[in-house]
Amino acid sequence: MSVLFIETDHIDDLPIVTVKGRVDSETAPELDNTLAALLNDKKDKIILNLQNVEYMSSAGLRAMVKAYQAAQKTGGDVRLAAVSEPIEVILRTVGMMQMLKMYPTNEVAAASFRQ
Repeated sequence: MSVLFIETDHIDDLPIVTVKGRVDSETAPELDNTLAALLNDKKDKIILNLQNVEYMSSAGLRAMVKAYQAAQKTGGDVRLAAVSEPIEVILRTVGMMQMLKMYPTNEVAAASFRQ
């Protein structure tokens, strides 16, 4: 059984979704639901902190792409913060870094929305 913890916090009005554990076919729907709920609440500027993600399958990548595409449709974006090295390697390998911007901290990612 995979273990995943998702916590949503805020910097100013920007939601920060902190993900910890393994994002795989079993747990990815939880991430997908969390991101979809924010988008349904008109929160289309999202920071996704992946510092403590140890594994991400294609199901997790799909949840991130789905949220990114939905946010883009309303003028928003999904930005990554503090991405763990194994996840960064996966994102670069599959070419997602061309779409998703990555920042070293939540604060720097939040500031990027204000520029």
